[in-house]
Amino acid sequence: MKKIIINADDFGLCAPVNEGIILAHRRGILTSATLMTNTPGFEQAVALARENPALGVGVHLNIVRGRPLSPPEEIPTLVGPDGRFPAGAGRILLKLAAGRIRPAEIERELRAQIEKARATGLPLTHLDSEKHMHAAPAVFKIVLRLGREYGFRRVRFIREYGFSRHPAQSLKAAFLSLCCARMRRRVRAAGFVITDSFYGICNSGRMSAARLRRIFRRVGEGTAEIGVHPGFQNPELFAVEAEVGRYYINAFREGELQALLDPGLPAAARASNVALVNFNGI
Repeated sequence: MKKIIINADDFGLCAPVNEGIILAHRRGILTSATLMTNTPGFEQAVALARENPALGVGVHLNIVRGRPLSPPEEIPTLVGPDGRFPAGAGRILLKLAAGRIRPAEIERELRAQIEKARATGLPLTHLDSEKHMHAAPAVFKIVLRLGREYGFRRVRFIREYGFSRHPAQSLKAAFLSLCCARMRRRVRAAGFVITDSFYGICNSGRMSAARLRRIFRRVGEGTAEIGVHPGFQNPELFAVEAEVGRYYINAFREGELQALLDPGLPAAARASNVALVNFNGI
């Protein structure tokens, strides 16, 4: 039996995303979502999660966009002069590589986010991150340490090698997969459970029903995670960019939502010997 997690990132971003995630769970094949703690839709997302206990909910750690939970003056290497995160994973990676971000500041902010998520009382399933920043070894080490401290035993692990019509996405997937491969022994030694494969970077924003069917057929025995970004496209969705920075994925959220609602996908999963689970199921 194959076990596949269908996980929506950005739960808590804003109402159009929250409502799309819940619809994809109730009427579609979505099994899991990860909660952002420093975004405008956090409280609504928590309330919706309580109403939908079958939806697995993890923590979407975020040092990329929006305002931090920590006082900006206490994490000066993580934020800009305006007190916000820089809204660009590339900038953070360059600063990390140059030693211009203090690891203690990353730990402080991630700890604050985990503690805020835990304070909701939701039974949290796993950890992942905005723009997969936890895959950077310097950040991954901190995430593993905090994960163990707070009782997490599952974390997103990128293993995606493929090609898409967008070469930059293929290169990104290969880079993140290489970063995770360097950390695999440490992740296992820390006692974390990880999936055998991941899908969602090469075709980020373009996860159609046809692609989902192909993944169901392609995945071997074992476990996989498919990352998706469902939501409704309306003025509120784009207005949130003033607070958290531009999201290229916003233009594609409704297409991914419709894919997850495709009525033929549950039967396609069964035909491919796929059980759709959340992170508690691996």
